Amino acid sequence: MNLEGTRFRRELSKKLLAKRSELLAWYQEKAQIAPPPFYLSVDLRDSGHKIAPVDCNLYPAGFNNLCSEDIRTAPAVIRSEILKEASSLGLSDPQKILILPESHTSNTYYIENLAQLSDLIREAGFEVQVGWYVADLAASNTNTPIPLKSVSGRELQALPIEIPVGGVLSAGGFVPDLILINNDFSAGYPKVLDAVVQPMIPSHRLGWHTRKKSEHFFHYNNLAAEFAQIAGIDPWVVQIDTQEVAGVNFNEELGTDRVVDQVQQMLVRTQTAYERHQIGEPPFVFVKNNAGTYGMGIMVVHSADEITQMNRRTKNKMSVGKGKAQIESVVVQEGIPTQTRFEKTSAEPVIYMVGCELIGGFLRTNPERGDEDNLNSAGMVFKRLCMSDLRDAERGEMPEAGVLEIVYGAIARISALAAGLEIKAHLPMR
Repeated sequence: MNLEGTRFRRELSKKLLAKRSELLAWYQEKAQIAPPPFYLSVDLRDSGHKIAPVDCNLYPAGFNNLCSEDIRTAPAVIRSEILKEASSLGLSDPQKILILPESHTSNTYYIENLAQLSDLIREAGFEVQVGWYVADLAASNTNTPIPLKSVSGRELQALPIEIPVGGVLSAGGFVPDLILINNDFSAGYPKVLDAVVQPMIPSHRLGWHTRKKSEHFFHYNNLAAEFAQIAGIDPWVVQIDTQEVAGVNFNEELGTDRVVDQVQQMLVRTQTAYERHQIGEPPFVFVKNNAGTYGMGIMVVHSADEITQMNRRTKNKMSVGKGKAQIESVVVQEGIPTQTRFEKTSAEPVIYMVGCELIGGFLRTNPERGDEDNLNSAGMVFKRLCMSDLRDAERGEMPEAGVLEIVYGAIARISALAAGLEIKAHLPMR
C-alpha cells in the first residue's frame, strides 16, 4: 500500500474514532430496526482514495481461512449471537445445531470450511452435526453417513436429512434445535425445507434465487450516506455507484443497448468524480450477474464498445451463473481498483462477521490478475488477516493494522446493516 493510501486510511480512521460514540449509537439503532443476518462475509475494495464493499455473502464458506487467534476468540461471539437469534425466534435454550451445507464432495477446500465451522460451533458450547440434503429424500438411506475429506486430510461424517410429516428435521437420529444454513441455493432452494419446523438461520429463502446485488447496494449506499454525515466525511469515499439492468440476455442481445447506456453514463460520472478528487486514473466499471456468487458472470469494462463487441465466449460467460442459472439481470457497478498488495500481488480484504461483530478475515490474492480485475476467479489464494490480536487503537499512534480494523470494520458493518434491510424486505415476519 502506498503512502498516499496509508494517509487516506489513517485520516479516515481518526475521523471515525472522533465520532465513535455517535456511530455506535447509529449502528445500534439501525440493527434494532433491521437486524443483520447471523453471519456474513463482505468483500471490500480499497483504492487508496475510497473503500467500499463489492459483494456480500450471507452464507460464508471460508472459515478455514481465518487466523488462529481469531478462531480462538470467535466462539464467544458465535455463542452470544446464536442465543440472541434463538431468543428472537422463540427458542429459549438451543443445545443441538445442524449445519446444512452445499451438497457436493469434490471441493476439498469447502469441506475444510465445514470442519472449521463445526469446530467453532462446538467450541461455542453446542452439539453439532453436519447434515446432507439429497434430492430424493424418500429414497435416501438416512442411516448411512457420507464420508467427507478436506484438503488437509480432515475427515467428517455428514448425515442425510429426513423431513417426515410434521416437519421435524433430523439427520441419522440427530434432531437439531436450530439449523445453520451454509448453502446459498443459487438455483433455488428445495421446497421441502418450507415444511421444517425448526428455525433456520440465515433463512433458506435468502439465497441468490431471491437476493439481488442491486438491492443490497441500494440499501448500502443510503446507509453509507447517513454514516458519512455523522462521521463528517465525503460520502463518495465509502459509496459505490451501482445500477441495475433487468431483462438481459447477452446471447440473444436482449437488453444490451440498456447495458451500454448505463456503462457510458457511469464512466462519465466516475470520470467527473475523479476530476473532483484529483485522481488521474482512467475509470472503469464491472458488469456483474445481479444474483450470483463464486465470481461467475463478471466482466471488467473500460468502454461501452466492449459490450457491443463481445465475442461468443464472453457472451456465454455472461449468460450463466452458479448452478447453470440463467443470468437475466445485471448490475453495472463503479470499478474500484485495489491498492492492497500481498507479496506484490493484487489482493482484496474479505471480512467475516457474526451479527455486527467482526470475527476475522483474510486477503484474497490472485497472481494471475491485476488491480482492476475480479480476483474471485481461478488462481486465487488466501492470506490470513487477523483482527483480534491488533493493539488498542487508542494507544498513541495507531499501527497500520489497527487502522485497517477500524476502517474495514466500519464499512463491513454498514454492509451487514444493508443485509438486514434486505432480510426485513423479504422476511417481514422475522
